[in-house]
Amino acid sequence: MSLLQSVHHIATATNDLDRMMAFYAEAFELEPKPGFPMETPVGRIAFYDIGGVEWQVAESATEITAAPADIPAVLLQQGLRVDHVTFHIADPETFATVKGNLVRLGASTGDVQDFRGSDLLAFTDPDGHTAEVIHTPGG
Repeated sequence: MSLLQSVHHIATATNDLDRMMAFYAEAFELEPKPGFPMETPVGRIAFYDIGGVEWQVAESATEITAAPADIPAVLLQQGLRVDHVTFHIADPETFATVKGNLVRLGASTGDVQDFRGSDLLAFTDPDGHTAEVIHTPGG
């Protein structure tokens, strides 16, 4: 049995929190939790609740650049970022809407891959974070 109860949050770094918030609002109709964005001693942050998992987007004063492929960990303090996040989408209609939004925003080519029977679409957000959306038919 795992000693871990759940994922508390996933964090990504950005140089422009407002731009990132606008992108995710337009692509996914995602709004930050009440009280966010907020100022912290290290910069502004926004928290989102996505199906019970918290996602933090933190504005960094350090220039965010692509992390080397051989870096396995997320170290916000060192300006590195998450390898990728995959967002689950429950129904095919919403998947099609999100796909259209991402293509319109220039964040994805719209090429859907079959991943073990699930529809998987990769995209890149305005800061270059690679992410995916996935829909499992019947699941």
